[in-house]
Amino acid sequence: MQIQSVEARYDKHPEIMYFNLSCSLLNIYKGRCNLFLVSSKTFLKQELNIKFDRAIMEGNLIATDIFFQNFHNFFSSKFEKPAKIELFINDNLKISNQGILQIENDIITRIINYKFYLPLL
Repeated sequence: MQIQSVEARYDKHPEIMYFNLSCSLLNIYKGRCNLFLVSSKTFLKQELNIKFDRAIMEGNLIATDIFFQNFHNFFSSKFEKPAKIELFINDNLKISNQGILQIENDIITRIINYKFYLPLL
């Protein structure tokens, strides 16, 4: 996924600070994903919600406290290339040769791991 924008957010009820990452999918046609990066102190599950009738996914990523506290520094400079994130999920998804996701029902899958790729040069 390419990260298109990052917003820092704070909600008073429930009291939570998080980063909202708006991403475009690289291997699924016209796909979008909204990810919420939270610290390990929250009680959210690290999972991805995939809608079968919409081209948007939503998910939660749990970060270590040090990574979460420093996350805003990674996006304090503009770079020519966008940052990317790679998700590793528990389920296999069927994607056609045209890049269209082929599922019949909504899927909620566990995010096993993720990797950030941040351009430095």
